[in-house]
This record gives sequence, C-alpha cells and structure tokens, in this order.
Amino acid sequence: MAGVLAPSPAGATPNRLKRKAPDSSDAATTSTSAGEDEAAAGLEEEVEDLEREVADLGRRILEHRRDAATRFLDATVSRLAAFRPTACPEVPGEQQSVAGTSHAEADQDKLEKLKIFKSKTEASIAAMPKVLQKMNKCVAQMEKLEKLNVTIHPVFQRKR
Repeated sequence: MAGVLAPSPAGATPNRLKRKAPDSSDAATTSTSAGEDEAAAGLEEEVEDLEREVADLGRRILEHRRDAATRFLDATVSRLAAFRPTACPEVPGEQQSVAGTSHAEADQDKLEKLKIFKSKTEASIAAMPKVLQKMNKCVAQMEKLEKLNVTIHPVFQRKR
C-alpha cells in the first residue's frame, strides 16, 4: 500500500518504466490512447489487488479479535482459579504430622479432635444457665444505679 503512487494531473498513475518520446504527432495520439488503456488496465489490476488485500486484512482482524477474546477469557479463568482457596485447607503442622502416618491414623486423630471439640461445646452449653443468671444480676444492678439520682462524672456517661 505504501508503494501505490498518486494519480498524476493527467489522471493515470505514471508507469515505472521509462518511455521514449514519440517521433511523430500521429504516433503520439495512438500511443497516448494505447498508454491510457494500459494505464487503466494496470490501475484496475492494482485496485483489485488492493481490494483483495483489504478483504484479507479484514478477515485476519476478525480472526485476531475472536482469538484475543478467547485467550482473554482463558487467562481470566486460569487467574481466578489460581486465587480460589482450596476446598479443605490444612494447617501446616498437621500436614507434616499426617504425611508420615497412614490415612486410618489421620482419621483417628481427626475423630479424637472432634470428640474434644464436642465435649468442650457441651461444657459451654451446660455453663450457659449460670452465665445467664450472672448477666441478669448485672443488668438488675445497672437498672438500680440508673434509678438513683447520682451525678456521674461525664467521662463515665454514655453518649446518646
């Protein structure tokens, strides 16, 4: 495309080969009409070639756009998959201890830990009524203090 020459003031593109000047005026008219026909045919060929190149470039651009979109999607999916946390995170200390043991021993350790967790949870649930009683006593004392008309230093007052 960079090699395409602009049309001359006569309207045809100049031929790249040097021409000899015609000897007579009759030869000049026949050579100019033949030269114009050749130039027109050459110009039509160049236009057709350029149209083919433009069509080819358009097709290649569309293919590149489609390929770029799929590459972008694939890269995004793989990047998100890399950031996704694992389904069952392991503690590094457990990994080392479990690595040397068999699966049965690892399952046994997990069962023991689960039993300990269950017993601690049951103990916390059993202690809840006592905690609830203490909380009720504290709330009653606070209400009692609020009923008293005592001046409380502003540092200890709640902002409302």
